[in-house]
Amino acid sequence: MLARMNAKFRLNKLFLLNKKLIVNAVGFQLVWFICVQGNNLNAALATIVLLSLHQLMFKLDLKAWPVLIAFSLLGFLGDSVLAKIFQLDYSDHLDPLAPLWLLCLWLSFATTANHSMKWLFSTPYLTVFVALFIVPISYLVGIKLSASTLLGSYPLFYISEGIWWAVLLIVYGKLTEFNEVKHV
Repeated sequence: MLARMNAKFRLNKLFLLNKKLIVNAVGFQLVWFICVQGNNLNAALATIVLLSLHQLMFKLDLKAWPVLIAFSLLGFLGDSVLAKIFQLDYSDHLDPLAPLWLLCLWLSFATTANHSMKWLFSTPYLTVFVALFIVPISYLVGIKLSASTLLGSYPLFYISEGIWWAVLLIVYGKLTEFNEVKHV
């Protein structure tokens, strides 16, 4: 009887975790779509809602937030540099950095890294493959949806974003792997 109750408890816990991962993935996709519309206010509001929901669902401790924020800022700054190099013209945006909605997008993506996207770090080959070939597609779609214009070379931009993401994700995967092992 006790074994049956224990198995049922584990099954319920797994089901709840899967629901959280689905909400995490769908929430990111919704915020991604809002962000690439190019409206900074809507992007900020959607991101605040997602970050709040993320905290409620996963109950992050205070040590997790600096990593999430640092990863987001690093990604945002890298994308800002690539935008300048490849003359990515965000509609009605004149600042030296990419627009706020792109930072919101990075913050939103960071909420998936240890949850719905954790599978991505299962092997370095998978991480690099997704970074090099899949992630840049979302940039090309985002450029179109945000009414931005890429004046530089599309193939070089695609390759550069892929390499940038591969480096970021491999480093992030190694850092989180190190931290998990260290805390066990």
